[in-house]
Amino acid sequence: MDKLFNSHWFVKIISFFIALMLFAMVNMDNLNNQPGVLPAKQVPYSIGEVALDIIYDSETYEVVDQPESVQVNLKGPQTSITRFQLSRGSYEVFADLTGREEGVHTVDVKYRGFPSDLSVTIVPQYVQVELQEKQTVSLPVQVELLNSDEVKKGYSVGTPIVSPVNIEVTAARDYVSQVKVAKATIDVSGADETIEEAAPVKLYDANGDELSLTPEPSVVDIRVPVTSPNRVVPTRVNRVGELQDGISIEELTIEPAEVTIYGPMNVIEDINVIDVGELDLSKITESQTLEMTIPLPPDVESVSPEEVTVTVTITIEETKEFPDIPIEIIGASDQTEITLEENPNRLLTITARGSGELLDKLTASDIQAYIDVSDLSPGEHSAEVQVNGPPNIRFELENTTIPITIQSSSESMLSEGEND
Repeated sequence: MDKLFNSHWFVKIISFFIALMLFAMVNMDNLNNQPGVLPAKQVPYSIGEVALDIIYDSETYEVVDQPESVQVNLKGPQTSITRFQLSRGSYEVFADLTGREEGVHTVDVKYRGFPSDLSVTIVPQYVQVELQEKQTVSLPVQVELLNSDEVKKGYSVGTPIVSPVNIEVTAARDYVSQVKVAKATIDVSGADETIEEAAPVKLYDANGDELSLTPEPSVVDIRVPVTSPNRVVPTRVNRVGELQDGISIEELTIEPAEVTIYGPMNVIEDINVIDVGELDLSKITESQTLEMTIPLPPDVESVSPEEVTVTVTITIEETKEFPDIPIEIIGASDQTEITLEENPNRLLTITARGSGELLDKLTASDIQAYIDVSDLSPGEHSAEVQVNGPPNIRFELENTTIPITIQSSSESMLSEGEND
């Protein structure tokens, strides 16, 4: 066999026959069209399970029922069929529902991109497609903590904080009605410091079955407080003065957003946030970037890193007031009772400041006011009220701290007994 391939006569003969075959295939159709030549035999060829594309107004409607595929039957000269099989050019089979509204529609199946010398038949010729109007719902994000009893010995896990508080789901009406729960999961096994992760949000129906819908946003930021000897805490700028009328801070970023503080446990356990310095709002008239050296809180040994970069973005300001926002207490154990003597109804009025477009979309359910008591011991405290909501919006309170009293359940019952 090797000798044959090494023979130049053998290679020439094989090349001749291959060229002859290609010539015959390319010119067969031209020969068939010549006068006096019999027409070529029409050969059938079928393609099964061809994907059916649906053209419709996807901004307003969603397809809830359609055939996934159809069969395409072709017929034509053998040479044309062979060329199509070899090239498989770009073709499309589709149903056009442009301008159609909600409901079940029977439409003919169309095609394009097939060779012009082949006859095309689609089976079935007509299909039923159901369109349903899209709807949007908003749901709060629930956080499920996995292995919360497996954190490092001596450490405890607080209540998770989610941002943003709510997600939105946009889909066909029947699909949206099935959504009952939006949940994100965090594994805290082996944790020895505060966990901050971006976690995907999954949607579930009333039976707990996961739904194949995508929320917006599909990922949320979750902060799970974990008490530790050294702590990672968020950075914060202490704002002083007032901005000029008509402008607002659209965005204020600190890089890095968190730092690690080191010191005695009884000192660092009471620090939930660290101030990086003062920002004099009265001197700000345009967007700018500042470098700040972090001052050490009393008895804190060190902080890493020692410097941060603060970027301030300015925009035109508008305001919107939200009354009766409930105050949530987070981080309290089952063995403690929290009392707000001066605010028994636990309601606040919050003023939101930002661009008009963001404020138009903002609702009360998007705002979370809370007091984190996970690091506070029993007794009386002046607790800081923190507000969580959508990004690029600033929230203001009449009073940023509230007097609270923390009691263990046994002390509370003893006090009630003495009063009786």
